[in-house]
Parts: sequence; structure tokens; C-alpha cells
Amino acid sequence: MFHTVSQLRQIEQQARKLGLPLMQRAGRAAADFISRRFGKAAPIGVLVGPGNNGGDALVAATLLRQLGYTLSVCMPAGPGNLPADAATAYLDWQRCGGTESTQAPTGTCTVIIDGLFGLGLNRPLEPNWQALITQVNQLGKPILALDVPSGVHADSGALLGAPIQARWTLSFIGQARGLATGAACDYTGLCLLDKLGLSAPTLDQAALPDTATVAQTIRIPRAADSHKGSYGTICIIGGAEGMTGAALLAGRAALQAGAGKVFTGLLGPVPSADLARPELMLRPADTLLMDAADLILLGPGLGQGAPAADLLHHALSSQQPLVLDADALNLLASDPRLTQAARPRQAPTVLTPHPAEAARLLACSTAEVQQHRYDAAAALARRYHATIVLKGAGTVIVDGALMAVNQSGSAALANAGQGDLLSGLIAALMAQGLTAWQATCLATRLHGCASDTLVNRDGRGITLANDVIAELDRHLAPYFR
Repeated sequence: MFHTVSQLRQIEQQARKLGLPLMQRAGRAAADFISRRFGKAAPIGVLVGPGNNGGDALVAATLLRQLGYTLSVCMPAGPGNLPADAATAYLDWQRCGGTESTQAPTGTCTVIIDGLFGLGLNRPLEPNWQALITQVNQLGKPILALDVPSGVHADSGALLGAPIQARWTLSFIGQARGLATGAACDYTGLCLLDKLGLSAPTLDQAALPDTATVAQTIRIPRAADSHKGSYGTICIIGGAEGMTGAALLAGRAALQAGAGKVFTGLLGPVPSADLARPELMLRPADTLLMDAADLILLGPGLGQGAPAADLLHHALSSQQPLVLDADALNLLASDPRLTQAARPRQAPTVLTPHPAEAARLLACSTAEVQQHRYDAAAALARRYHATIVLKGAGTVIVDGALMAVNQSGSAALANAGQGDLLSGLIAALMAQGLTAWQATCLATRLHGCASDTLVNRDGRGITLANDVIAELDRHLAPYFR
């Protein structure tokens, strides 16, 4: 579960009204983390910023000093403007004999605690802070970031400069949603959480769920008295000349995920069979009867020619649930008439853009999408009246008022065919009766989990789409009943 900064601030305020010593608990959690991992012979560097994040770091420094650690405390802004709780923490630091300087820790430190900004940073790093962070990163020492690595926007995951390169990020109360998506994922290291003794109902209220949380309640009925017609007929359209593989991968994933029948309509040359998965039924795209299918998937290897645009217009006019990927999204972005056709659809529509496709759909830059991934996904859902799967590190899923973020998968999935696989998996789950929200959350999670299994079990650095498809059944099996 993840939270906005506003939600975390509200929880903090409620706790303070109850008299709970949050800063003392946070500082102790950080000190405990260090003492469990490093002996007293390890010199500790501590970065103290001008807010309450700095206060957390000062409490940790005080406790570590009392335990016998040698500390080098860097306070570039000095103690003059610290908020009340942090000022008290500073006095405690002085009382125990602690001293500080404005100089960055040196290479003699074994580990560094980052307490510069935490949740509070919402503008680009000023040059002096950026210089300090760069100097600290260049030391190459392991860094424990408190709440959020300094330089990361806690709400969006955007970078406000070159952030602290943390090995661990220790969040307090709840995890900021910016840790879960986008560029932030390269700077957080291992994310940990200490709830500071607050109860789950307080923390979970209005929180952003991980797809794992959504998936916990999903089951896919598989009755004994059933047949292939019980599990949906999917029509996949794509595979223009030179891109046949995209449509085949989507079809293979749909079959592996339990779809009863999968017709694959190709705009390019039609092989007599898919020898790797002969269960797929291959047809010329213009001979498929889309209206006879239970669900249409349009886009894998589709191309952007006039025949592809005509097929997309027909699909948007249909009454069937619709999954759009790849070139179907590029066509949608390029023709306002197609957008107008998408908006009034009554049947579920799912769009699965990567950041560049999302930027085309929103008429903005890819950088803007990546800076505001949650907002971009929500804007797409409103504009196209659709369920959105904004792919990337920390894939964001939006369906009306519902939003989730995915934490499975890794850069091992950064290769061709993965989007085709994911769209086929979503289509299969919808064809078997899941809602668009359930199907997108479960598909995104299982796609990543299947890859993670291959990485962890076989030591792979890259997981190719066909191999991930073969692994899907093991991950889907627990959801069948």
C-alpha cells in the first residue's frame, strides 16, 4: 500500500494530536537499522536537512552516539530554522556531546544516513544541495535514505535533480507512492517500512494498493462441467507484414492463460499454422468476424496503414469488450475521429500504452508522462473512458476512481514482445469473466511474477516473451477454482 504526501501528513497530524512521539520512533527505527547491520567500529555519516527529516536523522545520530558509534554529522543549513520537533532533536544531539559541520562526510565513513529532505521536497534541487548530493554519491558508500531518497519527488517518483543513490529506503508510517514508479525505482534500493506503531486501519485508509493486494481476492471459475466455449472466444488482429510475431505472441499468451478459443487475424502473410502453438487459429484479418467474438484485441504488429485504421474504427463501433495496444494506440492518437468513437463505448475498453504511446495519446512529451505517471494514467482514463495500463517501472493501472501500482517484474522484461504478451493475457482474463480492473491488475502482476521466477530460479538477466508465456500457467493456477 502506498500513500500521497498529503495522506501521510494527515496521519502524522492525527498521531501528534494523540501525543505520539513520531520523530523519536523514526530516529530509533533508523538507529536500529544501522546497529543491526554495522558494528560500533563503523564510522557513520549523517546528512541533516532543514526539516523534520533532518530531525529524524538527528535522533538516530544521538542514539547511535549513545551506543558508542563515531559519527560525522553534516548540517549544511545549520540549526537556526529547524521546526520545533527537529530543534528539540538538535538540542538532544548537543547535550550528548555531538558536534556537526557543513562539510560532506568523507570516504572514511562506512555508511551514510540521508536525512536531507524526505517527503518535503517539491521543487528542483538548488545548486548547493545538488553539489552535496553528488559529492556524497561519489563516495560510493551504502546510503540509508529516510522516507525518500533526497532529490526524488515523493508523490510522483519524478527526479528533482540527481538524487541520493540509496541502497535502502526506510519509510515511516507508510510508503510514499513516488517510491513505486518511474525513475525513482533506480534510486530507492531496497524499500523498507516501519509503521511507528500506528494501526493498520489508520494507515490503509484511502491508500494506493499494489496489484498484489487487488489480486488477493480474485478467483477465476473453472467448472468441471465446462468446455472451450465456456472460457471465451478472442479475436486478435494485428501482424502486418514483418510483424507477424507480435500477434502470435499475444495469441500464445491468451491460450496459455486459459482462453477457450483464439482466432488471430493477420494483415500480412498468413502461415498455415503457428508451429510453436498450433492451437492458434490463423486467418487473414479481413475475413475475421469480430462481432462473433467475446472480446477483441487489436494492435500487436498492426501497422498504421489505411486497412489498420478501418479495422480499428470497426472495433470501436462494436459492442464487444476491447483491448487496444501498440499501433492501435498510435492510430487512436493520430485521428480525433477515432477518439470520438472510443469515448461513448458501453463495453469495457482497455488501453495499454508505454510512456511514448501515452504521450501521443495525451499530446504531450514522454518526459512529461514520466514526470507525472499517476496523473498521466488518470488523464488517459478520463479522456478515453477506458481502463488504462501505463506500462513501465511501476506500471500504473487506472479504472475510473480505482488506481493501483504494480511492483512485480524488472528490467529483465525490457525486450520486444512483452507488451504483446501482456495484452493477450489481459484479453484472456477478461474473456473468462474478470472485469477490466481485475484482469489488468492480475495480468500485470503475473506477467512480472513469471519473469521474476525465471530470474530467481535460473539466474537469467533477460527473460524473453516466449519463456515468460511458458511460465504463466504456474502463476495462474492458484487463481483457478
